[in-house]
Amino acid sequence: MKPVERIRHLVARYDRRLWILFVVQLVVALGFGAAMPFVSLYLYQERGVSMTLVGTMMLGAAVASAVGRILGGELADRVGRKPLVVGAMLCQTGFFLAMAWTIARHAPILGIASAFLAIRLAGSAAEPGINAMVADVVPPERRIEAFGFLRIGGNAGWAIGPAVGGFLLTISYHSLFLLTAAATFIGGALVFFLVRESIGARAQEPFSIARLLDAGRDRKFLGFTVWSLFLFLLVGQFATTFSVFSTGALGASDVALGFLFTLNGVICVFFQWPASAAAKRLGMRAALVISSLLYALGYFSVGLVPAAGFLYVSMTVVTFGEILFSPTANAMVANLAPPGRTGRYLGFYGLAEGFGRSAGPFFGGLLLDRLMRRPVILWGALAGFGLVAAVGFFFLARKIAVRTAEEVALQEESVPVEPS
Repeated sequence: MKPVERIRHLVARYDRRLWILFVVQLVVALGFGAAMPFVSLYLYQERGVSMTLVGTMMLGAAVASAVGRILGGELADRVGRKPLVVGAMLCQTGFFLAMAWTIARHAPILGIASAFLAIRLAGSAAEPGINAMVADVVPPERRIEAFGFLRIGGNAGWAIGPAVGGFLLTISYHSLFLLTAAATFIGGALVFFLVRESIGARAQEPFSIARLLDAGRDRKFLGFTVWSLFLFLLVGQFATTFSVFSTGALGASDVALGFLFTLNGVICVFFQWPASAAAKRLGMRAALVISSLLYALGYFSVGLVPAAGFLYVSMTVVTFGEILFSPTANAMVANLAPPGRTGRYLGFYGLAEGFGRSAGPFFGGLLLDRLMRRPVILWGALAGFGLVAAVGFFFLARKIAVRTAEEVALQEESVPVEPS
């Protein structure tokens, strides 16, 4: 089969909404990647904020992110995927504009922090809706690949964004957030005009705070979420502790840091599909364990490198852990969710992800302020989160895999498909 025919065949296998969301992820991630990796640098270098305080700010973002994920998951089941995603993206556009204004005016740190927390809240609310829509239109046996495709779109934007951000830094910090606001608005417009709602029956039971956490009663799902939380504490070092250590301890320039993040995106774009296929062949248990070990090894190696140039090797190892873990974990959550509760389960899992990614920098900031000159201990301690996750997945994931194999077929007998 010729390459063009293979591509056409691949596109035809999936609902076209997946491909539209692919483009949305690309556009939004380009803007997001241009700005967010440099927030910690702005606070630390330009405004003189300590890394402990930066970490505390990220911890506050953990609360906002957790609230956004859990509410977004519930709203995705109640009001629909499309209204949630469009509304969240429009709100996030406004918050990005507010962030640009506060930075341009050299506003007090409290104002900048408030805008940042609002950005995290709105952005986190949109994610369960996007992931739930993918789960709606893709059968269980193809979800690892489908979530992999979605990540390729996001990481194509991420590959370009940090390099663009590094260039815009020569103009001003606030210009980064103007670009991000424009990209987010375009993403919301694409969903509004081109994407058809994917959910049929919506959740009808009365709203209550207790129901938001109802997924936590599923013991196997809760166990999977807890071990994932440990890994997310390590993943959270990516745009904060790693950035500050690279520039402060190893002398990497802002432009070089941008290219490190671009390398992450490039690897994701070119290797995400093979990694998703490998995860399907390995099985979820092996994919989760191996990806956690790769994360731990990659971050631990940061403490061993003698110069900034060697960070490209560390970033490569970390990224291979990322492309193996992310689609596998999303597919696992979607498969575990009962019918009509996909958004709620994704929201609950997103609570752990949002908290881990934001609480991680808090711990990283505390350690960095005290162990900057002892990098092996610093990065060894942080890599320990990944090792704990690997052990947990090793003992838990087999039971989860058995459950998904036996129950998913009963839970989802048919999936609505929109013609391509």
